[in-house]
Amino acid sequence: MDATRMPVTVVLDNVRSLQNVGLIFRVCDCANIERLILTGITGTPTQTIHAAQQIGKTAVGGSLQTVPWEKHDDPLPRIAELRRAGYQLVVFEQCDGSIPYREVPYRFPLVAVFGHERDGVRDELLHEADHIAVLPVRGITNSLNVAMTASIVLYELLARWK
Repeated sequence: MDATRMPVTVVLDNVRSLQNVGLIFRVCDCANIERLILTGITGTPTQTIHAAQQIGKTAVGGSLQTVPWEKHDDPLPRIAELRRAGYQLVVFEQCDGSIPYREVPYRFPLVAVFGHERDGVRDELLHEADHIAVLPVRGITNSLNVAMTASIVLYELLARWK
């Protein structure tokens, strides 16, 4: 495996499902991203024994040890630091002005933001975004699971980076 990390930071903004957090740890490890930032109500592997167990169920393998991660109640100051360091900010959300994720002119390094399973990404982050991207849905279901969305996006980014 290439030891070079993909220059992508993933931000989970108020993701409430611990199983989704675990799955995202797993895909972040598979894509070899540089860091995962857990914000707001998003649970962490060190929060409680219950959180560690639930996240660990879906994280599988050593991804909890191999993915660099940090916790911030408010994502905005940390994202501002990354922006000053030259990171592009792309939020993945269904809203007015969203463009299809394959049409985004991605630039690395990049911050990819994913939000609450029902409420989405908070407005403050949407206002800061360089791009707001959406994955198309064609059936009667109006959205994909946040972990599935992160998986699709990270592999799209990996294909474009390499």
